[in-house]
Amino acid sequence: MVMNSFKQTLIDAIEDNKMEMVNPSREYTAKEIIWMRGYNQALSDMLSDFTEDYDKFLNDMIKHSLN
Repeated sequence: MVMNSFKQTLIDAIEDNKMEMVNPSREYTAKEIIWMRGYNQALSDMLSDFTEDYDKFLNDMIKHSLN
C-alpha cells in the first residue's frame, strides 16, 4: 500500500528529527535549530492532514461501493 508507506515515511521522519533534537549528531546553530523545529512541525501537520483526509477518503469510498 503506497499510502501506508507514505504515512510511515512521515512518521519515521518526524521521529528521526525528534531524536536528532534530543541527541544531536553535531552542533547546530540557533537558526538551524529553529529551522528544524519548523520542519518537524510542518511534517507533523502533513501527517495530521494526511491521516484525516485519507480516513475520510476511505470512508467515502466504502460508502460509494456499498451503494
